[in-house]
Amino acid sequence: MDKVTLEAAKQGPESEPVSKFPRVKTWFREKAKSTKSFPLSVFFIVGNEFCERFSYYGMKAVLILFLTSQLKFSADNSTAIYHTFVMFCYFLPLVGAIIADSCLGKYGTILSLSIIYSVGNVIMAVSAITFGNGDAAPNIALAAIGLIVIAFGTGGIKPCVASFGGDQFKEDQVGMLQYFFSIFYFSINAGSTISTLVTPVLRNDVKCFGNDQCFPLAFGVPAILMIVSVIIFVVGTRFYIVKKPNKESALLFYHFVASIVVATYHRIKRGKDATCTFFLQHAKPNYEDSFLRDVKMVLRVLVMFLPLPIFWALFDQQGSRWTLQAVKMNGRLGSITITPDQMQALNPILILAFIPIFQFVVYPLFNKCHLLRRPLQRMVVGMGIAGLAFVVAGFVELKIEADADLLNTGQSKVVLTNTIENPITVISSDFNGTLDRLATYSFQPKQLVQYQFDFKLEGTEPRSCFFDLQSQNITEIVVTNASGLIECGSVTHVQDSKTSELSAIVRVFNVINNNSDIALMVVDSKNVSENLRFLDASDVFTVATGRTLPYSIIVNHNGSLIYNNGYLDEFGENGVYSLVIKNSSIVVAPVDKPNSVSLFLQVPMYIIITVAEVMFSINGLEFAYSQAPASMKAICQAAWLWTVAFGNLVVVIIAESKLFESQAIEFFFFAAAIGFVTVIFAVMTFFYKYVELTSPVAVHTSNEESKALIGSHDKGSDEVRDSEI
Repeated sequence: MDKVTLEAAKQGPESEPVSKFPRVKTWFREKAKSTKSFPLSVFFIVGNEFCERFSYYGMKAVLILFLTSQLKFSADNSTAIYHTFVMFCYFLPLVGAIIADSCLGKYGTILSLSIIYSVGNVIMAVSAITFGNGDAAPNIALAAIGLIVIAFGTGGIKPCVASFGGDQFKEDQVGMLQYFFSIFYFSINAGSTISTLVTPVLRNDVKCFGNDQCFPLAFGVPAILMIVSVIIFVVGTRFYIVKKPNKESALLFYHFVASIVVATYHRIKRGKDATCTFFLQHAKPNYEDSFLRDVKMVLRVLVMFLPLPIFWALFDQQGSRWTLQAVKMNGRLGSITITPDQMQALNPILILAFIPIFQFVVYPLFNKCHLLRRPLQRMVVGMGIAGLAFVVAGFVELKIEADADLLNTGQSKVVLTNTIENPITVISSDFNGTLDRLATYSFQPKQLVQYQFDFKLEGTEPRSCFFDLQSQNITEIVVTNASGLIECGSVTHVQDSKTSELSAIVRVFNVINNNSDIALMVVDSKNVSENLRFLDASDVFTVATGRTLPYSIIVNHNGSLIYNNGYLDEFGENGVYSLVIKNSSIVVAPVDKPNSVSLFLQVPMYIIITVAEVMFSINGLEFAYSQAPASMKAICQAAWLWTVAFGNLVVVIIAESKLFESQAIEFFFFAAAIGFVTVIFAVMTFFYKYVELTSPVAVHTSNEESKALIGSHDKGSDEVRDSEI
């Protein structure tokens, strides 16, 4: 489940509200006493949750890079697929709640859907294995099936786990619920943080199945953890308190919608009824007045939810657009390299640091100034701050585009490399001059046409070569004279592959002579090598280094060592290089600039978006829970989850529409969009009248609801929303 549900659950009658945390002294003083009679069953539930969260976040951390680099989807399509998956993860909790309440119960729902969930993880691991013929179609089909199954599994169990844990406490143990949910919250964050740090390492630092990245392992470890979570849950079976399904709760959503439909029908058919003090009373006598008043209260809350999806549209791009931006940045910090997908771990880490700071420092200071005292006020500020994060993201993207010399539509680039020991004369429509020995020259042609170059070496006849130039492509031309005559070969690099390749690309040209036996070994400082064999001088090979460590290049010709350069400077991330093998030397020429903008420029983005999440998510949960009538807290929590789903749907629509040529412009668009919506939400907040539900009956029922339905309502952001609280 997600952090969100958990937070709601904490709001029992005898527990502190969402915005409160047990003080350290109290915790130490009560810990020994409280754990003596702590139900043993909850430790199995906490262990199950840790493993499930590890599985979900571990898989999700590397998903966008799997889609781009392994399945070769474009950045836009990968973003759409990623957010479609997240969307279904937060649409489906309602289905899980209905299954639990109508037939299987919480225990049966958790067990059955966890098994299905595990199968989905295994399918994802298999989908990352490269099959013999190299056709990606089977991998794409398996990945689609795996993601659907995982979405159904994780979405289905969200409504059940936290509330099933609450069921383990007897009436005289209600004071222990606070400790349980604190431990439960910690297990969620621990699982998500550790997995977000570990799975990118498994992907990046291990080679398997002939690939430079090991996605099967990155997906396989989360699959194993999910299987372990099922085993832990089953082992605890004999200790659980298992309650029968609450079929009345399963029908609650139906009656909620039906009452609105009936009221509308009666109003149209019968006209206005003077005895009705509000619209929904037209549904009488089908529904009792008390039920209709509860529906009215819920509708007031749902109206306030209408602007909220835009926040999640921005927030959940940490795992998609922000990670793809990180691919284009340099993650080196001294001897340490941070991978693009590891940056996501900043959010859960910062969440754990910021929550107590806001609860015990920031909010008390604002209270003294009579500012931000209501949940909706804090949510407005949180939404505005989220927009600021995307303004920063836009400027970072502009910096990347400027430093990378990215080609716009209609632009092309030519890189000339002279591998001859003497200067050559080059004649073309855009460049006329001398290219020195073993030198490289690059320029942008004025037009995309069939381009002609005339090369002349002193004492030889001129040689004319023709090349077709394409938009946003880099055409690399290598000039040789292996046979005594000028020869020219070319290879094309599509520049927008910077969003999919995670390491340097080295294109190898063998120009020694025809039919020679050449062995090339590329060895990094960890003695991991790429061994290549060339049998024809015209062959061109692409080598993905897989790492950015310093490399040594060793060349053998007909069994004899002819070159060993020691360790070069590392090939830069996302850089493209040509490596030309000659009789007794090599020429290494840069074709496309490596990443130069520091990945750590994203740190302010993550700090800002996490501050926004703390102010928006926790207070949003508190608002939804406190303003809902006791009988319908489940509906409000489900609606909260759906705001997450609809927010991800917004991203899918924007990504698939391809409205923006520049990613920076898209970031600024989202910043402007949430700014506009924030103004509307602020006006709505100004006119909203809070309902104080303080009656003993309401509070008591509220506690029962929290134990029964909370979890189905763990929201879905990732960390706090995942508060799965």
